[in-house]
Amino acid sequence: MKKTTFRLKAWLSELIAPTECRCLNCGRELFDGLGFCDECKRSAILNDGKTCKRCGTSIEGAEDYCGNCAFDKIYFDKGYSAFVYDGAVRDAILRFKFGNCGNFARVFAKFLAAVAVKQGIEFDIVTFAPMSKKSLKQRGYNQAQLLAEYFCAILECSEKLCDAVAKVKETSRQELLSRAERKSNLVGAYRCTADVVGKRVLVIDDIKTTGATLNECAKVLKKAGASSVIGLTVASPREKFEYEVEDEG
Repeated sequence: MKKTTFRLKAWLSELIAPTECRCLNCGRELFDGLGFCDECKRSAILNDGKTCKRCGTSIEGAEDYCGNCAFDKIYFDKGYSAFVYDGAVRDAILRFKFGNCGNFARVFAKFLAAVAVKQGIEFDIVTFAPMSKKSLKQRGYNQAQLLAEYFCAILECSEKLCDAVAKVKETSRQELLSRAERKSNLVGAYRCTADVVGKRVLVIDDIKTTGATLNECAKVLKKAGASSVIGLTVASPREKFEYEVEDEG
């Protein structure tokens, strides 16, 4: 009932003032439907510079991989993000997640679709990072699911949308944890709930920070037989972590 009420409120809101006509950050009127006004665009940084070859996080320096992908066991095959998680994008995503602004998914999904087309991402199944029943009840919606639904609608592939991963364990909020805690927090939290044998699975989420959520989802999907797992998120933070690999020779 709560989910239905939320969708009804979102529908009525769109009738009165469509999301595409307002800046997601400051609320100014827009005419291009691209999410941010000219002023806010200055801090809405597209993730189109140098990125980690594995997870797609924006990186600086000479390394090809971020600190997570260089040293951790990675189960997903590739990751992509539309924006750098900073400035106007960060503020808009926080409102999207915690400010009852689920209709922001309509605009963010456009950027996800653009990345998928530009990168030539191929997939058989589109799924999303799951939430626990308790968290879903508190928030009223899963923002990752909304992104996936609009993404599929834009690319006209809704038949590929599948609830393929379920969260079976309550965990602490990732954004409140340290880098190390994020990785251990989600161990054993997910299970595969669909037939993914031999399938290329695209997992959609709002933010990729350390990649722990995507990695745990990929782990259970690969164990269930998925041939590949690609992550696609609205944003990921710029990696400024400097690391050195000792010469063992």
